[in-house]
Formats: sequence, C-alpha cells, structure tokens
Amino acid sequence: MSAVFTAALIARHSDQAMSVDGEKKDDGTAAVQWPFQGGDHQKWHLEATTGGYYVVRAVHSGKALSVEGESTANGAKVIQRGAVTGPHQERRLVQKDNGYFALQNCHSGQFLSVNGESANKGAALVQWPGGDAPHQQFRLG
Repeated sequence: MSAVFTAALIARHSDQAMSVDGEKKDDGTAAVQWPFQGGDHQKWHLEATTGGYYVVRAVHSGKALSVEGESTANGAKVIQRGAVTGPHQERRLVQKDNGYFALQNCHSGQFLSVNGESANKGAALVQWPGGDAPHQQFRLG
C-alpha cells in the first residue's frame, strides 16, 4: 500500500481552497477555488506513486485530479477523473517558502494554477508554466 495523507489545499494569493465545483462526483467536473467550508469536496488524498509524485484524489468522490484530455497546453483545464490512467494525473510537491508549495504535473511539467490569477470564488484551476507566482502556490490546510 502506498503512503497517503489527507489535507485541504489552500491557495496563497486568495486563501481559498481547491474544490470540486458544486460538490459534483461526475468525471470531468472542474477543480475551482472556493472559500474553505470543511466539505469533503475540498479535501484531498495525496497518494504517493513513484519518483516523488502523488495522485491527488477528491475525498468525496475518490476521483483523481487530472488535466483534461491529457493536454500539455498552457491553460488546460484541471478536472476530476475516475480511473488513474497516466502521468497527467500525477504531481510532485515543489517546496516554496513559509510552508507553501507548487504542484507540478508529471506529464506536462506545468503547475497547478488559479486561472488568470483570479481571487474570485469559483475561479477555475488550470495548468500553467512557472510555479513561482502566488496563484500557483498552496499550503496544506
């Protein structure tokens, strides 16, 4: 059995939690930021795979955080998807300062980001190059 820990992921720039939109359990549902309310759609199991990578699964659905269509494009949408099928569903935690880290995708090398650096609730999560900006950094909550 692989190592697993569970936590909320709180965006540095907005202090909002990565959430599954509308608490839905469907494949393809978007990951968004939303003020933390303690729901299982805002909590994530991080399951160690190999090489320092993790599959990140929504507690409420058991589905993995995925890049839609296995895309490597800037701005590709981040969604939840049931079956773990490849490196587009694996991320490594890149340590930053003050307890924050960036989540780098194994397949594309890009980082989990809040789209457009938005601080609005409901803003979509996408992948984007870099990893050093506050909208690309998260802490465990």
